Amino acid sequence: MSKFNPLKTYHPAGILFFGLLIAQILATIQVYLSNIDLYNTVSAVNDAGYLAVPNEKVMASLQNFWPAFWGGLFFTCSIGAGISLGSMAAGWIWYRLFLRNKLVLFVFLSVWGGLLLISNIDGWALFPTLYFLLIAPALFLLTAKWLRHAAIHSTPRLRWLHLVPIPLLALLWFTQFDTELFVDLRDNLLLSNYFGKKFSHFYYDYTLYPAESFKSLDQKLIRTCRLENISNPRLRLKLANRLLANDYLPMPGMSRVDLKIFQTGDNLVFSGDDRKVLQIKVDQFFAKPQKALQKYSEERDRHGALRQFTYLSLLIGFPVLIYIVLHFVLYCLTALFLSRKNSSLTASMLCLIIGLLVLIYFQANKSSNIQIKNIPEALESENLSIRIAALKSLPQKKLDIADYRSYPRLLKSPHPRERYWLVVAMAVSRSQESFMDLLKFLEDKNTNVRCMTFHSLGLLNNRQAIKPILEKIKLSHDWYAQLYAYKALRSLGWKQKKLP
Repeated sequence: MSKFNPLKTYHPAGILFFGLLIAQILATIQVYLSNIDLYNTVSAVNDAGYLAVPNEKVMASLQNFWPAFWGGLFFTCSIGAGISLGSMAAGWIWYRLFLRNKLVLFVFLSVWGGLLLISNIDGWALFPTLYFLLIAPALFLLTAKWLRHAAIHSTPRLRWLHLVPIPLLALLWFTQFDTELFVDLRDNLLLSNYFGKKFSHFYYDYTLYPAESFKSLDQKLIRTCRLENISNPRLRLKLANRLLANDYLPMPGMSRVDLKIFQTGDNLVFSGDDRKVLQIKVDQFFAKPQKALQKYSEERDRHGALRQFTYLSLLIGFPVLIYIVLHFVLYCLTALFLSRKNSSLTASMLCLIIGLLVLIYFQANKSSNIQIKNIPEALESENLSIRIAALKSLPQKKLDIADYRSYPRLLKSPHPRERYWLVVAMAVSRSQESFMDLLKFLEDKNTNVRCMTFHSLGLLNNRQAIKPILEKIKLSHDWYAQLYAYKALRSLGWKQKKLP
């Protein structure tokens, strides 16, 4: 048994962490600059008399460092992890499988150049370029250097044993992929335990900061605009009203805006970022304003590729990141008792076993796998998964949850995921009593439940909800809930207007 020295572990996690460090520095700067830009926009919206989201209670955080840092973790653990792992894999393939062949190196350089090109295909995008430019070559070279000096020399058979758990687990988990995958992961792996709830709370506290930095205009909640050179007062008023209806807020003065519109003859010219983007006939705009604004958004969008890279990295890179971190921890622990070679192999097998156990637990608790034949009986079941499955079936069948005997008990459920699906079911209830009960969930401690409450209130089409929703937006410290609240207001027919 060899004495364990953590400085000589030669685990690839060290290379990965270096890539993540570069990504975190870039991501923090990216999110911070985006936050400052958003602060200026929201401040101008608020000063102009409009309802601003995020509100003044959240606005102050946009100028602070820590929201940018924690928000930056989203990019670090998604595109940062994806590029890092992809570069490490390319370095391993080039060194181990192709024995540093120059032609293969040229192929990898071509792929890297292609990714840089795709990142800027819709216009110059600074941070996507920096992610690929700084992380990829550094980790490719570090991986090749690590393989050259690695202390652990194993046979090809043992090397493959180290790699098998990752594709095997990926294949098994892929069998669970459907439209409800992320909802099921949240319900069964996050909201079902203490640490999962903490992670979920952290996610909803900070995820909107990075999200704002790469959204298209069409995806943003509120956009600003200014009408210039519109000589006809009636046309100007009609344009302003139509833009307000689509959440483009006409702004006064010289404040920076997302869209400028000026008239040249029978045409409207849409400009942004100091360049002409779109020209359209006045009549065509009023015939299909949403289509015209969406086209303008598409023409200005420079982060479509970044969103695709981030999504793929979140789907593939993040799980592999968790695997490597877990492997590193288990490797360090087992290396206290075993040789480096055996501890590495043991860590790989333990990761495989843990991944399989989590998959079995996840599969066993998926409510979508449960067939409900007797809804009243299922709603009174002692099994939480059965009750949730029954609640899920109610909106599909347009059944009113308030008609069931178990309804008062469900209102007091201690389980946030059960309250979440109860609120979803209440969206098809038409009783005034149920509506008043739904409003009480606006005070729920869980962010998911509060957000879904706003969503359900929007679906109910009861305009009595407008006043309490407006009050919640103004008083809330929760940006995520404000987002859902604003969307609910719009679903209820509320429109922006200058406040007195």
